[in-house]
Amino acid sequence: MPRQAMLGNRVRRLRHRQGLTQVAMASQLGISPSYLNLIEHNQRSLNRPLLLKLSECFDIDLQAFSGNEEARLLADIAELFGDPLFRDIEIEAGELNELVGSAPAACQAFLALYRAYRNAREDLRGLSARLAEDPYLAASSHQLLTLLTSIRSFAEILHDNVDLAARKRQQFVAILVEESEKLTDLVNQLFEFITGEGFQDLRGADSPVDEVTDALHARHNHFPDLEDAADAARREIGLRKAGAFESLSAVLAERHGITVVLGAQDTGAEPEEGLNGERPCFGIPEALPASSATFRVARQIGLSTLGPLFEARLAETQLSTQAARDMYRRALASYFAGALLMPYDEFLEAACTLRHDIELLGRRFGVSFEQVCHRLTTLRRPGAEGVPFHFLRVDIAGNVSKRFSGSGLRIPRYGGTCPRWNVHGAFMRPGRIDRQLARLPDGATYFCIAKTETKSGGGYRAPSSHYSIGVGCEVSFAPQLVYADGMDLGNPEIAVPVGVHCRLCERRDCAQRAYPSFVR
Repeated sequence: MPRQAMLGNRVRRLRHRQGLTQVAMASQLGISPSYLNLIEHNQRSLNRPLLLKLSECFDIDLQAFSGNEEARLLADIAELFGDPLFRDIEIEAGELNELVGSAPAACQAFLALYRAYRNAREDLRGLSARLAEDPYLAASSHQLLTLLTSIRSFAEILHDNVDLAARKRQQFVAILVEESEKLTDLVNQLFEFITGEGFQDLRGADSPVDEVTDALHARHNHFPDLEDAADAARREIGLRKAGAFESLSAVLAERHGITVVLGAQDTGAEPEEGLNGERPCFGIPEALPASSATFRVARQIGLSTLGPLFEARLAETQLSTQAARDMYRRALASYFAGALLMPYDEFLEAACTLRHDIELLGRRFGVSFEQVCHRLTTLRRPGAEGVPFHFLRVDIAGNVSKRFSGSGLRIPRYGGTCPRWNVHGAFMRPGRIDRQLARLPDGATYFCIAKTETKSGGGYRAPSSHYSIGVGCEVSFAPQLVYADGMDLGNPEIAVPVGVHCRLCERRDCAQRAYPSFVR
């Protein structure tokens, strides 16, 4: 959706909410009603002086006119129509633009309905597999057939033998009653088994991961109060790169009574209580890299000290489940840890000086490749913004476990991404930086890098986890990245034609197409 189309629709909705006519709003803005009418119909641009006047007159946040919210909504709606459910419907891109621009609330309702449909479909698939494979159901099915056969046999005896002795008849009736009670109990058990763990809440809620991702997007993945808290903690601790793990472990022990045990089993999200009344222990696996061990301790300091601040941020969201709230709290703690180990001003200056060389930034701040990539997406302080990056983490199976669309690149919420994205191809060149100039069907071009990372499972018998980490930006920012050196960024011949997802891509001649496109 063009930015101006977003702004025109927003101005019209703002006027309606204020209960103003075009004449009344134009008067307050100091423009003619006809000019306002052209703005609302996207025939005239909304320049910066007018935006400032809107903010002054109606007390609005200029960020609301960035178009980011509509862009994400458009991406979600487009992905929705990429579902095979709509395989026989072809939609012009302009139709989706108009739909999102004119009826965003209706689009949100449509998405909620679609999420409910997907949840129900996934529950049905899971239940079908369970019914087919579960040994309890197999045994219950056999027992059910046995009871039905028994009931039918005694019923036929009673039906076919009208001269049966009263005592014998009464005996058979008692058996029928007993077998029927057994059948009723078995059926009730089956219903409890199926409904108790089968169908989930079908209200249309996203998964906890999607809910948390949306909450971070709503804040542009930037939390000034957490930045301030991290700066204050860093000054108080006197934190330096050398000995950071020891310094942070000492803070946990001295101020919070939590002992960090290096070489212990991973205790998970929370410290475990010690035996015989001993202090709680926070286990750090021996195989964990030093950067990850330090980050975990920093995150635990956030969880131990910033509870009220985290609760205040949680109160601003509308997360539907406790799982989502717990995940969001840990995401906030991870944000604090990143800000503590990579202070905003110092990190931004280093990123610019080193031209976003992620490996050099990791060495300078004592953090991992993935942690640097995460931190790059958070540099959105007004007046001191960094390059707007997107970020995603993909496993070998193609599952996107983390995503943030800060650059404007649409990362699908449902299903996989385009197989031509270099975040997938990086698995063929493990450990190396893979560069890509990616051009979408609408001409938007992004400069992307990707690199594989392996997380040890903690020993010979423990399986390792393998991921590909991808970051990128709109091509106009690429010269600020050392990785773009030597590439002719303006040459369309070197750009790789990619899509977002097969169902959302209009490239009909792609050899890697897995699904037909719904785009006309």
